[in-house]
Amino acid sequence: MKNIPDFSKAKETYRNSAFVQNKMAKTLCEICAKHFGLNYGKIFEIGSGTGLLTDNIVKNFNFCELILNDLTENFTGYNYSFLKGDASVLQLPKNCDLIISGACFQWICNVESFFTKLKKSLNEKGILAFSSFGKDNFYEFKSVENLGLDYCNYAEILSRCGYSIVEYEREKVTLYFKTPKDILRHISSTGAVIPSDKHWSKTSLKSFEKKYIELFGDEKGVTLTYNPLYILATVK
Repeated sequence: MKNIPDFSKAKETYRNSAFVQNKMAKTLCEICAKHFGLNYGKIFEIGSGTGLLTDNIVKNFNFCELILNDLTENFTGYNYSFLKGDASVLQLPKNCDLIISGACFQWICNVESFFTKLKKSLNEKGILAFSSFGKDNFYEFKSVENLGLDYCNYAEILSRCGYSIVEYEREKVTLYFKTPKDILRHISSTGAVIPSDKHWSKTSLKSFEKKYIELFGDEKGVTLTYNPLYILATVK
């Protein structure tokens, strides 16, 4: 994976702060249900974190087996089978009916290789369902300091890897905060970071705040934009 933040540091604050990710978890399960119903044999969740998506899987789906995975410990509160480590290098479960992941794949280094690997874990009619983020995610930071991740064209990569896309949805969610510092606190409370080689000093931070307010401030405060993506695919 890329230089992924240690999300375990935010395990106490994540659920109260990650309201966009919570909405994404609900939406992803709704899209799955719309196309494939509620019944699955084996489900494998990648990047289970504190269990926002796990909650929705358990609440909405009927399944015979659920296997959870995360880089660190199992913080979901559930006692299902747990596979600890980086899914891009681990030996993964076989014959999965559904591989599902919420707001995780943007941290994968070689997405094409990863999707090819996941195909081997899916059964003949298996489903890959995941949410991630598009190029406009946190675009304010790109505009102010050219900071942030470079997001993939998942549809194109999936097609090259031998998947058929069943649904691909995109949306934008704009949040308002009083100050840029409040935005930084919000991001920190979700465990995320804005990737950067920049060394922040008091002067550079003040300059960042000033420019951020000039570009993205109004009478409501300052904005932070999320750009969620939802993708369902099956093996061709």
